[in-house]
Amino acid sequence: MDNSSSSGGRFFFGVLFTISELLMFGSLSLFVYWVMWHDTGFAWSKNRNEQFNLHAILMIIGFIFLNGQSMLVYKLLHQCRKIYVKIIHTIIFVCSISAITIGMVAAIQAQQTVPPGSSVRHFYSLHSWVGLVAAGLFALQFVVGFVSFLILLCCDKATSSFRAKLLPTHVTFGLVIYSLAVVASISGLLQVARGRLNGKEGKPNYKEFEESTIIINAVGCCMIGLAIILPYIIRNCGQRRHHHLPSGYHVN
Repeated sequence: MDNSSSSGGRFFFGVLFTISELLMFGSLSLFVYWVMWHDTGFAWSKNRNEQFNLHAILMIIGFIFLNGQSMLVYKLLHQCRKIYVKIIHTIIFVCSISAITIGMVAAIQAQQTVPPGSSVRHFYSLHSWVGLVAAGLFALQFVVGFVSFLILLCCDKATSSFRAKLLPTHVTFGLVIYSLAVVASISGLLQVARGRLNGKEGKPNYKEFEESTIIINAVGCCMIGLAIILPYIIRNCGQRRHHHLPSGYHVN
């Protein structure tokens, strides 16, 4: 590859990387803005709507923001030593899992905050089903990745071939999980729009397309953009690592 094409590739990656960062920060900041200025804020207990707001922001942080950053770090730091990138990837992944776990607990507690005499129902909506699948696969992805790409480094040469074969599956499942997370998040936004923007009790009406509606739609569009751009970046952009190792031996 000549210098001009290499420079063009780096520039294209830089543009897509910048767009993806803007979309991740945009989805997070827009939802925080909506909660603080168009809704009632966040709470861990007592207020059902505020508890669900906490659930939503933690899921966006864990599934959309941190998960996206954990994937992009491999493309951004491709010139660093692989073990350091793996450690950073794992740390971000742990933070992501923590946010998702706390967010799920917040949702379960919020669902139990019902008027006396009302029945409590958990995991009945399509949103919750997709979210559970995404969370389960996310946890499995972490365990398999941690064991395969970090723990098995103790037997580097003996496990190199296995890790090389597993890597494409690991990457593919990461992208599948991210897509599921986007679906779960958008379906959750639709539930918020249906419940909070119904035009009752002085609330805005979703159909009237006021500012609060535009913000919710903008958050969803940011996530859709990420579901398109991130897989493209992971599959097509960035430079491959080159290792000066004996023939047939690859480190992954």
